Amino acid sequence: RLRLPRPKTFLGLLSLQTGTELLSLLLVFNKATGIYGVLTLFTGFVPSALQVSLYILEVLMVALLAYLIPHIRQQSPFHNLALAWLYVVDSAVNAAYTAAFAAIWFLANFHDAEGPAGVDAGPTAKRDEPEFDDVAPLDTGSVAAAAVSSVNDSVASMVLVIGFTLMRIYFSLVIMAYARTILRRCMRANDPGDESGEVGKGRENSPFAEGATLGDGVKGKLGRIMVSVGRGYWLGSRMEDEEWVNDTGSK
Repeated sequence: RLRLPRPKTFLGLLSLQTGTELLSLLLVFNKATGIYGVLTLFTGFVPSALQVSLYILEVLMVALLAYLIPHIRQQSPFHNLALAWLYVVDSAVNAAYTAAFAAIWFLANFHDAEGPAGVDAGPTAKRDEPEFDDVAPLDTGSVAAAAVSSVNDSVASMVLVIGFTLMRIYFSLVIMAYARTILRRCMRANDPGDESGEVGKGRENSPFAEGATLGDGVKGKLGRIMVSVGRGYWLGSRMEDEEWVNDTGSK
């Protein structure tokens, strides 16, 4: 069965905790642009509805990160699990916005009458009309060069987008791995298990289960919701999981 990769370090050099802190701070700086975006609304700038929604989401992200980041070193199970999910959801939303903006750019440049395609097609479509008799012949070499340049730019943009997407996936796995480590340690502290290395029974041993240490109140309900998706990843109880937790703890 396929399993999600479980990094033990960040870039093979730093601990998962340090990596999670660095990635979270990097995300704060990245999302801070949303604050400037909101401020531009008061200068008369009129953004599109898509841009406004992006600015609002970025401001909310900064607020949530400011609340969750201090809990990384405190190793709070709930807050680090929430941080992991926040990063994953943000990565998915960011990919969706990137696709939306790319689609808008494509439509504007290749289907708009005033875009590059529309401008090139205009004189050609009417070359038989009298008023275009004196128009100089179209330089096919220049057109071909422009087309090749456009293709190269598009390919370069696609490579960059794919590269950044793969980076975000790896960063998400690092933060998820750190949250998982904290959950596993919390589970082991609550139920040391037997000599076989088993730690509880998954659902019953969840730190957010009803009646458990962290199972009360709103946080308990939210915690149960978060671990219910990918329960095998968060609450797996096999021997190799314990060895993985011990290895990450020694980094």
